[in-house]
Amino acid sequence: MRAILLAAGYGTRLHPLTRDRPKPLLPVGGRPIIDHLVDRLEAAPAIEGMSLVTNARFAGDFERWAAERSFSKPLRIHNDGSTSNENRFGAVADMQVAVERDGMAAEGAYVLATDNLPRFDLTDIIGLASSKQASAVFGCRTDDPEVLRRVGLAQVDADGRIVAFEEKSTEPKGKLRVPPFYVYASEAVASIEQYLAEGGNPDAPGYFLEWLVPRHPVFLLQRPQGTYDIGTIESYRKVCAEFEKAAEG
Repeated sequence: MRAILLAAGYGTRLHPLTRDRPKPLLPVGGRPIIDHLVDRLEAAPAIEGMSLVTNARFAGDFERWAAERSFSKPLRIHNDGSTSNENRFGAVADMQVAVERDGMAAEGAYVLATDNLPRFDLTDIIGLASSKQASAVFGCRTDDPEVLRRVGLAQVDADGRIVAFEEKSTEPKGKLRVPPFYVYASEAVASIEQYLAEGGNPDAPGYFLEWLVPRHPVFLLQRPQGTYDIGTIESYRKVCAEFEKAAEG
């Protein structure tokens, strides 16, 4: 399978840091955020290549980044053509950009947002998807009511299958947060086109998952560790401080 790295956002909540640089290229622990993700994907035997989807404003930045480092697995960079936050495609539409341009409609895919750094082993989700012969996503518990209202929340049965999922609910049900780390079976990847054709919300990737759950089996890998979510200047500084502290031992 290929990994789809979603990197076409404009990082408006991180201005001025991201006014002239894409969020995934901000340094954390002395390296760009995206380097930490690529390193883990390259170490996963099931990942055969990577497709990074960005926008017209920052495509050159990612091309320069790619030219300055080596890759053990092929990386393709796709420009979705958007030029601002106002005319952005949205994450789900960008997933379809990668599927179409890299001919992935009959393959599975590992979809990741590039503003979250995992505290867990990325390959664990691949293992769950393989054992269930289905799609699988990552989940972790949170009790913060503010966080619960701005993320996707899952409810699961005794076997770990998601029986209900809701993205950005004003009245959250449950406390299982699902950050954007999704391993989609080939049937799910092929259905992205149908979702968009039916008028599905193209923005946050969780909206597609919400649509998918009643139609295809999706299992949840739950871990106590969550992710580093880099959404604001405050959260970015906190992540940087944690990485610096870890480096000091």
